[in-house]
Amino acid sequence: MPRVINHPVKAACLACRASKTRCDGQQPCKPCFERNRGCYYRPSRRGGPRRSTKNDKEVQRMSEPLSSISSHPSTSGTVIDIPQCSNVSGTGDTSSGQETDPSLRHIIGLLTPFSGEQSLGADLGLLWGPQDTEPPSEIENPVLRVYTSEEDIVNAYYIYIHPYLALLPASVSPQYEDRPEVFQPPAAEAGTVGQSCLPYWPTTSLSLALSAILSLIPPPQDPQPSGECHVWMRRAYARLYAQAALSSAEKEIDDLLSRNSATPYAEEDRLHIRLPFQLYPVLALVALSIYEYCQCGNVSRMRTRANQAITTAMDLGLHSLDSNASEAHRRAWWSAISILYHTSVVQVSSPIITANDPRITTPYPEFKAFIDGPEPWPLLLKAQEAYISVSGLLGALGLVYKAPTQSVDLRDQIYQLDSRIMSLATESEFYMGITCKDDAEGLAMKGMGLITYLLLHSAWIRLHRFRAFMDIPLFVEKHCDLTAINDKAPYPEVSSNFEALFPFTEQQSSVRCLKSSLAVARAFRNLPCPQPSRLTGGSGNDGSPTAAQSLDIPSAVSPAIFGARLPSALPYFKCTAMQASYSMFMLVHRIRAAITSGRLSVCYPLMASPEPATEVQDARRLIEELRHAIECLKHSMERDMVFEGIAAMYRGLTAVYLSVFPN
Repeated sequence: MPRVINHPVKAACLACRASKTRCDGQQPCKPCFERNRGCYYRPSRRGGPRRSTKNDKEVQRMSEPLSSISSHPSTSGTVIDIPQCSNVSGTGDTSSGQETDPSLRHIIGLLTPFSGEQSLGADLGLLWGPQDTEPPSEIENPVLRVYTSEEDIVNAYYIYIHPYLALLPASVSPQYEDRPEVFQPPAAEAGTVGQSCLPYWPTTSLSLALSAILSLIPPPQDPQPSGECHVWMRRAYARLYAQAALSSAEKEIDDLLSRNSATPYAEEDRLHIRLPFQLYPVLALVALSIYEYCQCGNVSRMRTRANQAITTAMDLGLHSLDSNASEAHRRAWWSAISILYHTSVVQVSSPIITANDPRITTPYPEFKAFIDGPEPWPLLLKAQEAYISVSGLLGALGLVYKAPTQSVDLRDQIYQLDSRIMSLATESEFYMGITCKDDAEGLAMKGMGLITYLLLHSAWIRLHRFRAFMDIPLFVEKHCDLTAINDKAPYPEVSSNFEALFPFTEQQSSVRCLKSSLAVARAFRNLPCPQPSRLTGGSGNDGSPTAAQSLDIPSAVSPAIFGARLPSALPYFKCTAMQASYSMFMLVHRIRAAITSGRLSVCYPLMASPEPATEVQDARRLIEELRHAIECLKHSMERDMVFEGIAAMYRGLTAVYLSVFPN
């Protein structure tokens, strides 16, 4: 009999391509039908008529960041030309002329001891998993979240921003349900993004900066929030707000620092009755710093805005106030310092000023809550200082691309820093079970406490990550301070006496990474989520739904939810999730290798009271616990894909997850 040859089908579904499974090209295909999973196809870009040069340029313009797109002024504000939105799929990649099979074979190889020698180019097909793709649907016109008064903008701030970044003092007006309006450009102006199109234009630098963040959240009425044109429209208008906020803040600063510093605003422009207009440009720059990081992923501009905020605040004397300083002045100064510290954490650099500078006399802010625990403001700053100290020590060891320092005190310094982080983490544990009032201030106090907890455990992971795993690259692209496969020099220069200088063994550092990684996952489950339509009651410890409850992850398992309208938080601290995920992936690999080799005794320190008779069962139980923790972090980050700077982290995390847990 002639041999039957199964030729490859013309197009494989995304799920089969990601898992390297033979696809029969049906709808649904046999593998997807048997596994009861969604079966979706991406249109092939191979073959077909050649595109004209004009079309190539148009596609290229669509893939460029907004900052590189030409804009021109008009009488009604900035107008930015945008491409026509037609025949666009939610996650299609139009930047490549050929179709690449999104195989995960390279990612699987990353878990080998010599993976750093591999070379892997970034491929969108590789970084987008099958669960990121929605079924094809009719093209809907994109819509935008807008607000039509300063009052509605500040009310939205207390819902979406204040629980994670308390810039303003407590609200003096009763909070109400979120009141966004859905904006759709009129047909005559559908090809432009401009101020004249909008039903309302914010009046101050601060309300403009807040609008830049709020406009990124898809409105509830958006039928396809992950669609390419929908994402592009949110990005374009957010950038329009951000550019206007920066220009307005610079003008306000010039007016404030001039001899005749009269405020240009009327009383009806005031966002908060206890917030002086003098503080608006400082807070606007802080908000823009967060915008640059979460949305644009631009750490350099994030740091520039934070430095501008600090410089302006010092020019206005906000750093040298006494005990009579208002809560608004205190929060403006210390929130600027906190974000400045955060840029140093993210960029692995030193801040331009530290909290112990003798010129600083302004007291810390306070949350007016009756709790028997540490105030979160000073604790947060101590956590950030500890994280920056970790970077300094790793630099002295030659582990963060700095020249190693030959110092006999390094060993003692590492011991002391390890003990200090452990002590602060124990102190911040208070916020894991705190019961707060179900209002913006109560949620902000708990949110700040949990962010402190996350930063401390992330700092602990970072201190021990090199000793535990030797920083073997795992992610394709660089995220946070994690070494990437695409780095030209994937392995940092390690001093010859590194093991002698570092006072912990590989096992001791691995155990610390395990404990802190699981602690990070627990903290993310406890973070409060924005609740625009229900501000009282709930089911969390403080009356509000936690992140896990909002995501419906009792066992850290849920379907893909990028279509969800709301982010899980203002995600400027999501590097903590990447650090924890990296550690847990590496631990899973280590435990699996020990099971395969029959040498599980080397992993006994990672397991609770193991016995030779049950060691395999104990090891598999630990792997399952790690998998659930990683899934919790992954799903939390999935919600935050509305911020494009976080979307790249999520795609990298998902690619590795699919290789480690293919089923």
